[in-house]
Amino acid sequence: MPPGPSASVPLPTAMPPTDRYAVELDFARAIASEAAEIARSRCDRVRPQEKENLSYVTDLDHDLERLIRDRLASRFPDDVLTGEEYENAGGSGPRRWSIDPIDGTGNLVHGLPVWAVSIGLIDDGVPAVGVIALPPLGELYWATLGGGSWRDGQPIRCSPDRDDFHDQDNVCVGTNALREIDPRTVVGRLRDLGSCCAELAWVSCGRLVAVCHLGERAHDLAAGAVIASEAGCRFGTLDGRELSPAELIASTPIRVPTFTAPPRRLKALMARTKRLP
Repeated sequence: MPPGPSASVPLPTAMPPTDRYAVELDFARAIASEAAEIARSRCDRVRPQEKENLSYVTDLDHDLERLIRDRLASRFPDDVLTGEEYENAGGSGPRRWSIDPIDGTGNLVHGLPVWAVSIGLIDDGVPAVGVIALPPLGELYWATLGGGSWRDGQPIRCSPDRDDFHDQDNVCVGTNALREIDPRTVVGRLRDLGSCCAELAWVSCGRLVAVCHLGERAHDLAAGAVIASEAGCRFGTLDGRELSPAELIASTPIRVPTFTAPPRRLKALMARTKRLP
């Protein structure tokens, strides 16, 4: 495996050098861009297999996670490496990288162009760097703790915050959450897009007003938690608990339907949404 990100992959616009995590961010964006380029070149000829939980994994998932792990290990040898497909590895420091090589593998296998590559850095329990690539769209999202959220070099924000919802607001509820909550009590137009990382990227830029997840693990949320929180979103559960990004990651796998939305909209969702009888 080459020692660093491919020189042929154009790097996105750099963040200001004063950013505390500028080095980590630039490196993670370069790896995500490289992985996205590989994914685009192979997405129409993946070989799927069923895992024990009957979800899909492909040769592309395995190859990309190994690539990302190798890149990170060569640059940050003291950091722990975690991900969806392989056991924890790397160093023993307080920082850990959380990798989802393909989030939305089921979509990928069926030819639906909603899937993502996700790389997140958790620093002493706090999500600190997040990078999400959406290869089918050629988009790259990123954020650092205190550094704002960005898409392809432009700052992004979540949808305008208010206490109510419009009937045409896009509210995304994942499959697992839909099996526990009463969809009749969820405001707006319901969506289920099949990729937690894509959904978190899109709630961060206002394409979705809110999202709701259940069952997701740290690798699904690590990058998106930084991007969404820096874009102005907050997190809260169906049973009324508001969560910091660190508390969100600490609570994985998510055991209670959990919303991501602008603050006032979050409170409205938490108050109005009910469980199925």
